Amino acid sequence: MQVIYHNRSRVAPEIEAELNAEYVSKQDLLRRADHVVLVLPYTNENHHTIGAAELALMKPTATLTNIARGGIVDNAALVEALRAKQIAAAGLDVFEGEPNLNPDLLTVPNVVLTPHIASATEATRRAMANLAADNLIAGLGEGPRGSAA
Repeated sequence: MQVIYHNRSRVAPEIEAELNAEYVSKQDLLRRADHVVLVLPYTNENHHTIGAAELALMKPTATLTNIARGGIVDNAALVEALRAKQIAAAGLDVFEGEPNLNPDLLTVPNVVLTPHIASATEATRRAMANLAADNLIAGLGEGPRGSAA
């Protein structure tokens, strides 16, 4: 698979070569990509990184997946793009205005909505519980688990 990406900073050339990845502008990525996956922090600068103008650049066969943070995608613009079949489909693991959901997202058949639970594997949840226990023990002045006091 050809991989194109846009990021705040370009990765090292050897990593690009190893992954067969090509760094492109945001506009080029939106025009060329079959699948756009958003993985970026939410900041004031990133608010509505994907809005009506960006959706208009995408192929009508493209999909958009947001696993990052709500607010990065303008959900109202996304609903309109999905209704107009401007893009083929979207998958949202996060929503603008969480915990509230734009009710119009429930009216389009070409969107998949999931709660933000990508980390909900048994192994991850056990590791999270162990980390919480370790932090509690350390906070009580007992040191990390398994250490000799």
